Amino acid sequence: MRFAFGHGFYPKKLDEFKLLSRTADEAGFAMVMTGDTPALVGDHYVGLTMIALETSRCRLGSYISNPVTRHPAVAAAGIAAVNEIAGGRAYLGLSTGDSGVYNLGEKPAKQADLEEYILTVRALLEKGEATYRGNKVQFGWYHDHIPIYMAPGGPKGLRLAGRIADGVFLETGFLPEVIEDTLRQIDEAAREAGRSIDDIDIWWHARACMGSSRDAAIDTIPSGLLGIGNRLARFQQEGKFIPDAIWPKLQELKRRYDFMGHHETPGAATPQRNAAMLDELGLRDYLADRFGILGTPDDFVERIRSLETMGIRNIAFTALMPDKLDFLHAMRDAVIPRFSID
Repeated sequence: MRFAFGHGFYPKKLDEFKLLSRTADEAGFAMVMTGDTPALVGDHYVGLTMIALETSRCRLGSYISNPVTRHPAVAAAGIAAVNEIAGGRAYLGLSTGDSGVYNLGEKPAKQADLEEYILTVRALLEKGEATYRGNKVQFGWYHDHIPIYMAPGGPKGLRLAGRIADGVFLETGFLPEVIEDTLRQIDEAAREAGRSIDDIDIWWHARACMGSSRDAAIDTIPSGLLGIGNRLARFQQEGKFIPDAIWPKLQELKRRYDFMGHHETPGAATPQRNAAMLDELGLRDYLADRFGILGTPDDFVERIRSLETMGIRNIAFTALMPDKLDFLHAMRDAVIPRFSID
């Protein structure tokens, strides 16, 4: 079992960001990540550079960037520079876009546009040139392979990842039927592309928090659960294993969701934009059961061991809990030592 830790880069809290990155690396996390959402956090590539300078063992990369806000040559230059500073430990994470595009008044990319973008970035990094939207693009100072990961949450994204991604952060959830179907779709798409699912580094994204109980933990990350619920609500219900009784609630969540509250935590100085909807819409247990690893350290261990029996080997945590350092210490002292780290 391997673990990843993703946290936001806040330049005004630089010492905290550096400490969290070092602590995660020293605790045995295999990846340390930061997101690309400029309305909410500092520049993505500056944050990755800070992680590179503060760590020595972990891989590092984006959770997650998008094709909308940067030209592919700009993304290639950014991740190539980070990879050089990190001694070859970087990856680039790309998906259609979430708060990073909505808060800029833009819309997420279509799957076809995402595919073209990924293939363009890869060609620029490895070959030095590509055709993008009909135009020749050149990239001359760096030629090497940097893994590109995706974060698919629906059937189309899963199949695209199976065909072209080096790795995935899966956002489909932890229900047994969902896990089975998610892996089946990736496997089928990989085979159709002449690949194997074993060629893809597969991670599962969890909303996680520790507390004195499961409910106490949920109370500290309501917006984190709602954020991933908002993504689940997009596009179609078909193929997502969403009960009919839950779908209208998710649609209401999507209608009311405020992307400027995407990273909010209880007790913060800013007003809570989304948190109340978790109980108002009756989504508390559904989202916690589907996406959460929540409760005491013993609850974490029990849940992770259960997920292991369903084929899950890598879990990524987004740091939306109020006390991130305490979470890392608890993982270091009470959870990670109880697993064999691959």
